[in-house]
Amino acid sequence: MIGIRPLLIAAIVAPLLAACASGSSMEYLESQDGSTIHSDASVGELVGCLKRKLGDDATVDAYPEPGKVDVRVGYGSRADAGYSYLINLRAARQGTDVQIRSAGDFRPMLSKGRVTGYVKDCKDRKSTRLNSSH
Repeated sequence: MIGIRPLLIAAIVAPLLAACASGSSMEYLESQDGSTIHSDASVGELVGCLKRKLGDDATVDAYPEPGKVDVRVGYGSRADAGYSYLINLRAARQGTDVQIRSAGDFRPMLSKGRVTGYVKDCKDRKSTRLNSSH
């Protein structure tokens, strides 16, 4: 029975660890339905803010057309592990339209709610300064 216990523990723990370390391809993420929110911040302000909040987990992909940027959220230097979230930033008449797509993988320290919260916390600096001066 003593020899079986380590095997049983390994059989239970291995899939859990694999779930934490798995990511998805960009093609898979792009095929997922996303949640859409609006931010008063500009695309540039959102990129800077998300990069500060996500650090090495964020990879910024800017398109040639102005106001179109994707932020891929992965596992830092392990880009080959895939991505957990794709954040599409598109310039709107006022601020930015944001779409967040999730791979649905298990990221206990970076849930979709937390990523959405990061986007909502990134405010337009001008309006923040105006509101704080009153």
